[in-house]
Amino acid sequence: MSKKVLTIQDISCYGSCSITVALPILSIYGIETVILPSSILSTHTGGFHNVVIHDLTNEMPKIIDHWISEGISFDAIYTGYVGDNRQFDYILKCKEKLLKPNGLLIVDPAMADHGKLYSALDESIIDGMKRIVSVADYIIPNITEAALLTNNEYREEYDDKYIDKLLNDLYNLGAKKIIISGIKNKASIGAAIYDGKKVEKILAEKQNKSYHGTGDIFSSVIVGNILNNQSLSDAIKDASDFVIKSIKATDNDINHTYGVKFEEVLNDRMNKGKQK
Repeated sequence: MSKKVLTIQDISCYGSCSITVALPILSIYGIETVILPSSILSTHTGGFHNVVIHDLTNEMPKIIDHWISEGISFDAIYTGYVGDNRQFDYILKCKEKLLKPNGLLIVDPAMADHGKLYSALDESIIDGMKRIVSVADYIIPNITEAALLTNNEYREEYDDKYIDKLLNDLYNLGAKKIIISGIKNKASIGAAIYDGKKVEKILAEKQNKSYHGTGDIFSSVIVGNILNNQSLSDAIKDASDFVIKSIKATDNDINHTYGVKFEEVLNDRMNKGKQK
């Protein structure tokens, strides 16, 4: 029987991120994916101006209550961008009322990058994010988000000791398994894993360009692997491969600067699946 995941994050109508990448990626992993949009944006907030944002906070409890009345439940809840502090209460309600026994809460605290919060957010979002991180089974922050969640200084240049401290501080917040993405050196980029016992770093070839939405792709592939009972190390290798191929598929198109052509990678994987 296929597993069912609820993803709670925004819909960016243009820009290849959030729900618009989570839905197709999780589907190709054979996972039934249900959405609870936190907001609708005309585009993502990276590089666009005068973004139209429609907040859905007031609609979320109505949707949740309807699902509860219908007896709907989920094997996992996967959260991303949260635009209003009230939404953290609704995420916790979903965990309490809609998550199956032994179900997983997987949190991508998508709120910041390159040392600062996303433009539509203020610092109050950090405390709200800590609330759901503290009860999560898995969290997938980047280095900026890890630093903000643990009150550590953000560093562009760092050593293993700095990453290990971020991992340990996140574990002390309550998260059971931590994956910090965007760990890099001159030639490689990848992630660090910590489960309270040991640290493992998994690196892949660093690309010359970066694009919006690759973090959402990375997290969605990891969620797909987790729900298919893959190890975290294998999940990260698969996610890194997916992102690298998506970047390479985009590099030669000078007009495609708002995200990556992840659809080409999806198509390749679908075709390989048909050939088996």
